[in-house]
Amino acid sequence: MNTAAFNHGPFQDLVGYEIVELPDAAIAVRLPIRNDHLNLHGVLHGGVLLTLLDAVGGRVLKATSDRIESVVTISMSTDFVQPIGAGVLYATASADKIGKTIGYVSMRVTADAPDGDVVARAHGSYRVFAKSLTRAPTGAI
Repeated sequence: MNTAAFNHGPFQDLVGYEIVELPDAAIAVRLPIRNDHLNLHGVLHGGVLLTLLDAVGGRVLKATSDRIESVVTISMSTDFVQPIGAGVLYATASADKIGKTIGYVSMRVTADAPDGDVVARAHGSYRVFAKSLTRAPTGAI
């Protein structure tokens, strides 16, 4: 498994999710829901779900192929299946196809276990790169 899939940055720290390895050697994004993740209706903000889906989509590509060092999202189509306001979320994904420059991924977020009730699902396309696009931080803008 490409260890670059486990790298993280400041946005991951802000949202509070972690990358975990599942028993079947797959990876998942895990997030305990906090009060600051909720919208004014008391349910998880859709942007948090989009973040988890996007994060796991890119990481599964990096984990699947040793040639992929960086991934940038091209598009993502998302279905919000059911609201949730408490618990632990797990985002998992599978690479549908990895071409020379584009990877296609199916993702889902579940409640309380990787095989729990589906909260959201998505399909994404990602631009894949054989080199790292990471730059040293230059400070706040």
